[in-house]
Order: sequence, then C-alpha cells, then structure tokens
Amino acid sequence: MATLESAITGAIASAMANTVVYPLDLSKTLIQTQHHDKKHGENTTIPSKKYNNVIDCMKDIFKTKGIKGLYQGSTTSIVGTFIMNFCYFFWYTLIRKRYIKFKLRSLKVPLRISTIEELLIGIFAASMSQVFTTPISVISTRQQTIQTPEDAKFINVVKNLSKQNNGDITAFWKGLKVGLMLTLNPSITYTSYQRLKKIIFKSSEQFDSDSLSPWQNFSLGVVSKCISTIMTQPLIVAKASLQSVGSNYQNFQQVLLHLYKHEGLKGLWKGVLPQLTKGVIVQGLLFMFKGELAKKLNQILRLLSIIMKRKLKSSSVTN
Repeated sequence: MATLESAITGAIASAMANTVVYPLDLSKTLIQTQHHDKKHGENTTIPSKKYNNVIDCMKDIFKTKGIKGLYQGSTTSIVGTFIMNFCYFFWYTLIRKRYIKFKLRSLKVPLRISTIEELLIGIFAASMSQVFTTPISVISTRQQTIQTPEDAKFINVVKNLSKQNNGDITAFWKGLKVGLMLTLNPSITYTSYQRLKKIIFKSSEQFDSDSLSPWQNFSLGVVSKCISTIMTQPLIVAKASLQSVGSNYQNFQQVLLHLYKHEGLKGLWKGVLPQLTKGVIVQGLLFMFKGELAKKLNQILRLLSIIMKRKLKSSSVTN
C-alpha cells in the first residue's frame, strides 16, 4: 500500500471509528480523571461528581445536557484523531517500506522484520504524531472535563488555558512526556497485529490489511488493542489527569504516586474496562474500515487508470 494512501485511509477510518464510540470516550475520560482521597474522603480533582461506572456517567450526562452533552468536545477530539492517525500511518508506512528496501539491498537478508524492529518503527512513527497533536489532545481533554458547554467551546478553552498559564505556550504541550511514553501503545498494537496476522493467517503473504476480510481485520484489531491497553493503562490514566481542567499535577509521576497512595494498585488501572471497550471497538473498526477503504480506493484508481488509457487511445486514433 502506498504511503499517502495508507495515511489517508488510516486517518479516515480512525475518525469514523472514534465518531461511533465518542460518548464512551467522554465517559471513560471523566472516570479516569476523578481522584479519590482516602484521608479526606472526597474527590480532589474535577469532575466533582463521582461516577460509579460508564453507564452511570452517560445517563447523568444525557439527563443534564441531553444528546449534545454526550458529544461535548467531539469535533476537536475527532479532528485530533484524524491528524494523529494520518501522521502515524504516514510515518509508519514510509519508514517500514524504506527499512525493508534497506535490508533487501544493503544487508542482503531475507524479507523479515523482527518484533523489536516493528516496535521501534511504531515508536518513531507515534512520537512524530505526538509532537504535532499534543495541543489538540490537551484542548480535547479539557473540553471533556469542563462542566458548562459554553466554557467547553474551543476558543474559550484556548483563551482560559493561555490565561491560566500567563501566556506560556508550553502549556499546550502538557503531558507530552507521558504521551511519548504512550507511543508504546500503538506500537504494541500494530506489532501485535502484524505478528498475529502472520501466525493466524499463514496463507496470506501480503502485509497489507486489504488482503484480509473485514471481520478478520476487526478480530485482529480487537486482540491487538487489548494487549496494548492492559500494558499501558497507568500511563493513559496519568495523561488524562495531567491534561484535565483543574489539574495541579506537574508531571505524570505525581499522578501515579497520588493514585497508588490514595487508591492503591487498583487506581492505576482505573477505567480500564471502558478504556478496553472503547479501544477494542475503535481499533477493530479502524482496521476493518481501513481495509475496506483501501479496497475501494484501489478500485477507484484502477477505474481511473482504465478511463485514462481509453481516452489516450481514442485521441491517438483520432489523430
């Protein structure tokens, strides 16, 4: 699959998948950013209301804000997802192809990429996307954790964030360090995907997801995302807490220490069920949509190629 084609199909597929599950994403962010202090018996950060689970959270949002409340901050989040995945798939596909060519031409070794190599390629690609999309992530998380719809508007969030930090532009990159550490998440996901595809579908020699059926891609995406989410959940919680409105944390280590001290080991995996649910659905749909979009795009390109050839042929006959 061409680099640009992979980036476009991956970005569109991720935006489609995240639109489907956005209310779940909003709920899991609210749950992950509510911290409980055992000593004082109260929440220490916004949201001030403590939700028992995702269903409780979604019910309360729908009751108080209606259907629009379930999609508060969705535009910024989905645009951010589109840009992040475009950057990721672009760099991942480009580097992977170049590295394979390098191994074939220079090292004269068989066409095989190890698990470690896959991880390193994924980490680099994800790091590049994090640098560009962290400001969008900060704004999106604040939109999700702000109580009033008016304050949650994009321009108001940007103004308030800038004002609170005395115009310090680095505030928009808060959580970048933990975000860079979280590059392990997509790296583990796509490495697992590549490995599982080779193990389960041995007959498929192609590396592209368009060589599999929609449900095969969906199943591989689900399993791959489960593996990466369970391994990186504490960092996901720390990032959400750092970027939420009202957060006084300076770094992700403070978040992890506070969670462990006041909520125990269980607190580090807080919200893992909705994170898993959201993650596996998004990843499953992403791979499924991406595979189908790639097929359709290839069909369109082939059709355009045929039309162009016929036009050139008819013009040469006329002349």
